[in-house]
Parts: sequence; structure tokens; C-alpha cells
Amino acid sequence: MRKIVLFGYSKTGREIAKLLLNDEYEVTIIDENPLLVALANEEGFFARHTSFKDDKILIEVGIGNGAEVLFCVSDDDSLNLFVTLSARNIDKNLKILTKILKKEDEKKMILAGANRTISPYDVGAAKAYRIIQKPKVSKVLNQLSALKNKISISEIEIPKGSAWDGVYLNDIDIKQDINLIFLGMLDKDLGEKFIFFAKGINHKLDAGDIIVVLGSKKDIGLLEDKLWK
Repeated sequence: MRKIVLFGYSKTGREIAKLLLNDEYEVTIIDENPLLVALANEEGFFARHTSFKDDKILIEVGIGNGAEVLFCVSDDDSLNLFVTLSARNIDKNLKILTKILKKEDEKKMILAGANRTISPYDVGAAKAYRIIQKPKVSKVLNQLSALKNKISISEIEIPKGSAWDGVYLNDIDIKQDINLIFLGMLDKDLGEKFIFFAKGINHKLDAGDIIVVLGSKKDIGLLEDKLWK
């Protein structure tokens, strides 16, 4: 049987899971919401509660260990992004289909490692099912994912006395003429709490805080240089 992992037991996730409910597929569902995990188990699936930061559970459910396809279809774009990033780091050959809520997020998800995106406005579940049903599509997906080899995820610590030390996010032009996607940050005073830039929080950066970016090694290096100017 083909092993498939589905992150997010959303409406789209439930539709996809039901399409895959036959002897040809072994489907494992993971979700951060314990109520949705309970619902998935009640509806006949094997489901586990997990955190998007927990790579260990991703490996346990088959990522990098036999799973052929991962669906990231929760209703939270930020979580879909991070599960996509985590899974792609674990398995470079995994086929990842990621749900997007806005068309402009498609490029971001592809850069993060998704082979294809699923839009809820594009008959998402049925389309996703057709994609994994067609053998020729696998070759196309692998060609599309070649871009990921040029992309890196980097954690950059804010140096003491740097240009961003003590500066609020809203006061920074984070594009900086550099082609990077700024994902979020870890505040040293808040422990492991990750702050998504997409949430629009005007957080103050301090020396020792860590920002997480996605892009080419060249552009990441340019950003590190700018922090000292």
C-alpha cells in the first residue's frame, strides 16, 4: 500500500482522506487540534496529535520513512508553511501538496518545498486526488521541486549593537532589496515561542533574538552583512 500523511483534518483534509479510504492507501493524519484528531479517529482513520515543531513525530508517521505523499491542508497558512518546510528538510524526494488560502501565497509555498499547491477555490480535494492517481505526474512534480535545492532556511541571531538591535519590526524594511521570505522569529526572553511575521505583531528585536528566513545562500549572506551596517 502507498503510505500517505495528511496534516490538518480541515474540511479539505476530510474530503481528501475520504477519497483515499480504500485498500490502495495507508493514510495517517496529524493535527495540532486534539478535537480534530479525535474526530479523525472516530471516522475510521489513524490520527495523532502533534506540534508543527516536532520533527520526531513527522518521522514516526512516515516522513522520510516510507511516506510517498504529504498533504498540508490545515486552515492555518503558517502551520502549513512550517510543516512543508520541516518535511522537505527531512525528505528531499517527498511529494508535498500544500493548501493555500490566497493565490499570492503560492510562490512562498513552492519555495518552502511544496511540489504543488491546492486552492480551496479550485475543487481542491478532487484535484489533489487526481494528482497522486496519475503516475506521470510524479515525474513532473520532481522536476518542479528542483528549485528547492537552491533554497535554504536560515536562523540568524541578531548581533549586539547591530542595525536591528533594539528596533521594532514595523520600523524595518524587511525586504531590504534582498529576495528573501521572512518567516518569523524566536524571542530569547520568550523561550521557544515562535512569532510569525505574518501575524502583524510589532515586536521589538533585541540582541540574541533569532529571525528565520527562506532564500538563497547569497541573499542570506547579504542580509547578515546588512545587520552590521
